[in-house]
Amino acid sequence: MSYPSCHVIYYRLAGHIDAPLLASLVKPTLQGVALHGHIDEFLDCTRVTGYDSVVRVRLTEYLRAVRKSASVTEHVLVEAGLLTLGAWLMKLAAGGIEIYHDRSAFDAALGRALGTR
Repeated sequence: MSYPSCHVIYYRLAGHIDAPLLASLVKPTLQGVALHGHIDEFLDCTRVTGYDSVVRVRLTEYLRAVRKSASVTEHVLVEAGLLTLGAWLMKLAAGGIEIYHDRSAFDAALGRALGTR
């Protein structure tokens, strides 16, 4: 995880994502929105091998709840497969998620969020 800007959080995730990891994903966002009101989260999931289904459900619930009082936009880079389906299900359920299959498009969105293009 890194903070390339006060309103941007960048995650590079790898391996299997399970429920105990959720707290470490949610806490920085909650702190960021408390300070800045808006957060752009960039998640590079190209090395994720899978996830527990409860992760998708809880992240969707979390996004819905936090968006009642703050602005959070998720930018998710995925490769084809099960993770793509999960990202699309979250997008349909919670909204505010941009899904990328192309690294250059993902990097361009990051540049825009940082104001550098």
